Amino acid sequence: MPTLPDHLPILDRADRPLAGATYDEREITAPVDLCDSEGNLNPAAVGFSRLPLVRANLVGRWPRKKKWNFWNWIGPDFVFSVVLADIDFTSFCSFTLTDFRDGSHWTGASYGLPGRFDLPEVVEASVAFRGGGLEYENRIDGLDLAVRFRGHASKGPLVVADFRVLRRAGHESLNVVVPWTPRHFQCNSKHAALPCEGEVLVGERRYPLDPRNCYAVQDWGRGIWPHRSFWNWGVATGRVDGGLLGVNFGAKWTTGTGSNENGILWNGRLHKIMEDLVWEYDAAQWKKPWRVRAPHSGAIDLVLEPFAAHTPKLDLGWIATGGVCAFGRWRGTVRVEDRPVSVDGLVGWAEEFAHRW
Repeated sequence: MPTLPDHLPILDRADRPLAGATYDEREITAPVDLCDSEGNLNPAAVGFSRLPLVRANLVGRWPRKKKWNFWNWIGPDFVFSVVLADIDFTSFCSFTLTDFRDGSHWTGASYGLPGRFDLPEVVEASVAFRGGGLEYENRIDGLDLAVRFRGHASKGPLVVADFRVLRRAGHESLNVVVPWTPRHFQCNSKHAALPCEGEVLVGERRYPLDPRNCYAVQDWGRGIWPHRSFWNWGVATGRVDGGLLGVNFGAKWTTGTGSNENGILWNGRLHKIMEDLVWEYDAAQWKKPWRVRAPHSGAIDLVLEPFAAHTPKLDLGWIATGGVCAFGRWRGTVRVEDRPVSVDGLVGWAEEFAHRW
């Protein structure tokens, strides 16, 4: 069993030194509970897996429990996202839709008391929400997911979505449990390179989801977080060099834990990257390129050329969030199975966010 640290790494500093560490992460191959009977981290859950095997049986610990189901559906011309979250202080359903061609941007949200809707302990479960003028359903339908959404943007038009996320049998995902201390930890399940088919409508505009160039990305999270946190997250997804590629990379929030959320999905097979990545960017000038690389293995060396961004900010004193998510096209190289894979114009994003929550 891994030994858990008795200290909590600093999670809210943008100026953290880049450790560039390498480590050996344990692969989980059988179902396991995230927590023990007292709500502390189960050491047997620490590691990574190719399928969602962890049951996130969180209990107690108000207000440190954070749960979310986040999806992005991204194509060459737009990105649509919906998040269901319960962060112990509040629960919310929110959405964004951005047109990359002219910068049009629509958002909407419904906030309320915690516990308004069910966020299951396992990844493979349907979710639904209705309230505050929003209706959302993400339902398992055989192997695929059926997604339906309806809601008005803030002071804007009606947004309606009806599409399917097409999932192949055996398509793997990146699942990690990150230990800060026995009482602070996070379970993440990241899914990418999932083709989509259907449409999103906003006013008179129609955005088709073509499975040849539109892909779903899921970020499923359950954990016990400290009050302050800081992270990077990036995704590249789509078809390149004769194959289907999904890259998930992160930084900062996992530093010093011996775990990370870095991995490459190549034709449905996960290749785990067991090292800290180096991020080079200027979040104050998000239009400049963002570079992310794996200095030891050379498994990733990609540069994002941004063309749009979300820059949300909320400051209520003790509770605050803010940062930038830059969307663009990735160029560079990844290595899988000792083979270089050329990436030239793959759509995706990179972000930096800080929270007090």
